[in-house]
Amino acid sequence: MSSLKDSDDRLAEDRPLNADSTGANRPIDLKPSPIHFLTMKIAFIAVNNTAPWGGSEELWAQTAIHLANAGHQIAVNIKGWKTPPSQMQAIEAVCEVTYRGYDRSAIERLVFMAHRGKRFYRWLDRIRPDLVVISQASNQDGLDWMEACATRNIPFVTIAHVASELYWASDAQNHRFAIAYNQAKRCYFVSQRNLDLTIKQIGADLPHAQIVRNPFNVSYTAAPAWKPTDEGFKLACVGRIHPTSKGQDILFEVLRSPKWKNRPLSVTLFGGGAHIETLKRLKALWELDRVEFGTFTSDVEQIWATHHGLILPSRYEGLPLVIVEAMLCGRTCIVTDVAGNTELVEDNRNGFVAKAPTPEFVDEALERAWQQRESWYELGKAAAEKVRQVIPPNPIEVFAEELESLLK
Repeated sequence: MSSLKDSDDRLAEDRPLNADSTGANRPIDLKPSPIHFLTMKIAFIAVNNTAPWGGSEELWAQTAIHLANAGHQIAVNIKGWKTPPSQMQAIEAVCEVTYRGYDRSAIERLVFMAHRGKRFYRWLDRIRPDLVVISQASNQDGLDWMEACATRNIPFVTIAHVASELYWASDAQNHRFAIAYNQAKRCYFVSQRNLDLTIKQIGADLPHAQIVRNPFNVSYTAAPAWKPTDEGFKLACVGRIHPTSKGQDILFEVLRSPKWKNRPLSVTLFGGGAHIETLKRLKALWELDRVEFGTFTSDVEQIWATHHGLILPSRYEGLPLVIVEAMLCGRTCIVTDVAGNTELVEDNRNGFVAKAPTPEFVDEALERAWQQRESWYELGKAAAEKVRQVIPPNPIEVFAEELESLLK
């Protein structure tokens, strides 16, 4: 498939999809093909502009590939990076991909933004999709794209992977969000708590909102062996090294207490991010000898073959895949009561919940977990049962079918 390395400010000059090889427009046959009468043109817009790839990309990316393989015409609009993420290779193989803002100088970016209102969204005019899927990392990322679709009378849906109580838009923006979200055919959220918070933040009901599940990176039947605890108990803190959201600093503050330094409990951090070196210095400063930094691994099940549980002191979330994966692997979770965490983790039944993302409450939950450490294996079994009651075996197939239902 084609991959357009140019940017949206030049899309007006791109040859439209209904042009022949000479560049001349040909009439569009509005009658469905007798063979491909269910084939539709679906556009996926990845709004994330902060990192080349993240957990919020997996749902739209895998769904786009799935729908392309099912025969639909798929167009993707994603920010361009000097080094494109490796995941884009599979997408480019079956989808038309346009990279926006690709490899510009500072001056070019200023010019680009100056013309943004007039030309940035002409990609939609060229693609002319039957449905647009706007994938947002945060619930407040995709407003301009929503309004661009609504202005063009293009049906669209939104996905929000995170909502934070730490950030509220202005009254004027929230009024626009209330209108735009209600113009969408569906608003998808990865947790009920994120949906409820969004309704509160924009001051408007979203009766057409639904909960959608993200794909995970372990087998649905995963059952890694339980590591003996003769040499102590091991927790894993899995996720992006980003204290603002993931709260690793909270965990460090808890573990600096003498009681945790003197107990046979270790914590391994798995993940990349821009704050690894800062946390390593903090580890040394506070002499956190029982904290380790794990090496990158794509084999998530192996993490749970060597660790007894998950600890996740997040300040805000969506519904973390690391919780889903740990529970599928039969591991108990120690989490904060934010976002969708407690939609899976039930306090004292299959895991432990800190009332808030503060050192005091995380310490209290960790202490309760420690007092029941000999029950972690049984709690993990209850976690494995609970997660399979909530998360389907193939979330991509479920979401793809949902989108197809909107096209009928």
